[in-house]
Amino acid sequence: MTESEPPRVTFDDGIACGFDDAWHERWWAQMEETGGNIIAAYRMRMVEANDDRVVMSMEYQPAARQGTGVYAAGILMQLADVGATSACFGHMRKTMAPEDMPFPLSVQISTNLLRNTDRGKIISETRLIHGGRSLMVAESTVRDEEGRTLAVVTTTHMVPRR
Repeated sequence: MTESEPPRVTFDDGIACGFDDAWHERWWAQMEETGGNIIAAYRMRMVEANDDRVVMSMEYQPAARQGTGVYAAGILMQLADVGATSACFGHMRKTMAPEDMPFPLSVQISTNLLRNTDRGKIISETRLIHGGRSLMVAESTVRDEEGRTLAVVTTTHMVPRR
């Protein structure tokens, strides 16, 4: 990092500030500077995080809907997968420095779609249910603002050795 470069946005920074709007703006800008990704494009938000649990949310938007006007199934799954990946990082940070953490690659995703909605925020709550050295498994429940379960998503992440 040079003197003119802003400091990188970190998970610990987010926890310290309660994942406020300013942190999210810096987080999304950092992603967009490197070409962007789905997190920045859909303005997915980290709501709460600790070592083995992550809560994320996303507001309804036209680009996230499928032909009938409800959330696209892939968006429900993607929000859960981002939360699961973040939970894997949260688990690894107990024993590793951030610069030593490998990216926990999703190798299997199972999604049960139970219902859907055409309005409001969706919230994904993810808990790590297995935090191994080479494989991690997370379970996410995606709900609407009324607390109705929209999807249950189980992800398996491979943790490559460095």
